[in-house]
Order: sequence, then C-alpha cells, then structure tokens
Amino acid sequence: MIGKSAAQKPKAVPLSNNTICRRIDKISDDINDQLVAKMRGNEFSLQLDEATTSNKDAYLICYARFIDKDDNIVEDLLLCKPILTNCRAHELFALLNNFFQESNLEWKYCVDLCTDGPRGMSGRFSGLRTLVQGVAVNAKWTHCLIHREALASQQLSGDLNGVLEVVVKTVKFTKARPLKARLFQRFCDELGAEHNNLLFCCNERWLSEGKVLLRVYGLRNEIFTFLNKKKSCTYYYR
Repeated sequence: MIGKSAAQKPKAVPLSNNTICRRIDKISDDINDQLVAKMRGNEFSLQLDEATTSNKDAYLICYARFIDKDDNIVEDLLLCKPILTNCRAHELFALLNNFFQESNLEWKYCVDLCTDGPRGMSGRFSGLRTLVQGVAVNAKWTHCLIHREALASQQLSGDLNGVLEVVVKTVKFTKARPLKARLFQRFCDELGAEHNNLLFCCNERWLSEGKVLLRVYGLRNEIFTFLNKKKSCTYYYR
C-alpha cells in the first residue's frame, strides 16, 4: 500500500540468533505430533538401539512401524533421547516410558519389540525387553536381523576365515595411514586399474565382507606389487 521500497525494508532486518533454531524445533514438534496422532489407537512395533556419537554422547533411538488408516505401512523415527546416566535397562526404559506418558501413547498397542543382543537390551530377567513386556503384555521380542546375520557370519569355516583375516590385515595395512592410502590410489591410477581404493569391513554389515573380498580379488595384482615395493608382501602373503 505504501510502495515497493517500503516492502523491501523488512527484508533488511536481521534475524535473531535463535530464529532458525525455533523454526526447526517447531517443524520437528509438528512432525512428531502427526506421527504420534497416527499411532494412537493402532497396533505398532518398536525397534530400539543405543548409539554413541564421535563426541562420546549416548542416545536411545527408537523407530516405530504401524499400518495407518489408509492401509499404508509407516516406518519413522519416533524418538532420539540423550542418555545422561548409565545405559542400563531401567534407565533406558524410563526414557521410553516417560516419552509414552508425555505423548499419551498406550503400551497395550505395542505388539512387537526388536533390539540387538546385549544383556541390557535382551536380558530375560532384567533387560529392557523384559521391562517393556511387563507393561506391554501383547508384545513379542525379536532379535535384530542385521545383528543376527553378523553373529552368524562369525562362525566361518577355518579356510574361509583364514582368507578373510589375511584380506582384512591387507586392507588395514594399505589404508592405515593417509599417505599410504594416497600412494596406493595413485599407484592404481597409473596402472589403469578399475578401482583405486580398498573397502573396510564392517562387522555390523556382514554383506560388506563379500564386497571387501571382491574388491581385493579385483586388485590382487596391484596389491601384490604395491606390498612388494613396501617390503611387506612376505608377511601378508605367507
């Protein structure tokens, strides 16, 4: 009404130091409220895990799965709470139970619980699994499939396990230092290899072992020559 020049003046006003943070918090609260509203009155399952960041901060992470009114399977992050004390079952259950009370969620609709294998999570007498089943009588407990695969992959045959140990040692030796990794990358580029780096093996992802073996097999000639130049071939290939 008073001109375009006046409409541009509010844009020059700087935001306060927490404006963006407030907006993010409001968006997060709104998404959480929508998710909790869909879960009320519906049967749901929970997947729990505790994670530690690079700053050594511990968090309890919980994912929820359920079927909404449109018969769509929904899977979303329900909560991520910092663990300020011990990572024992009672402390973890208190975090989870407080969230349920604040969100007006009822335990009777929880029909399944999935965790990994540590005693604090899966203990039959005092684990988080037992505490949840004490208030959610219909909940069944299942062991995390990824962790089960990781446990199963540890029981390898002697020959295959020996090969994997040599491969892991070779990868760690080649990627132990940034300088050595750069030299190996440049060495592969000079030889025109299909790949120029090796892959680390992750115990939580048992399929990664196959990818590591394939990559090492594809670069076996380059690795042999590189280690031979480093005068370490005898140790890793004896």
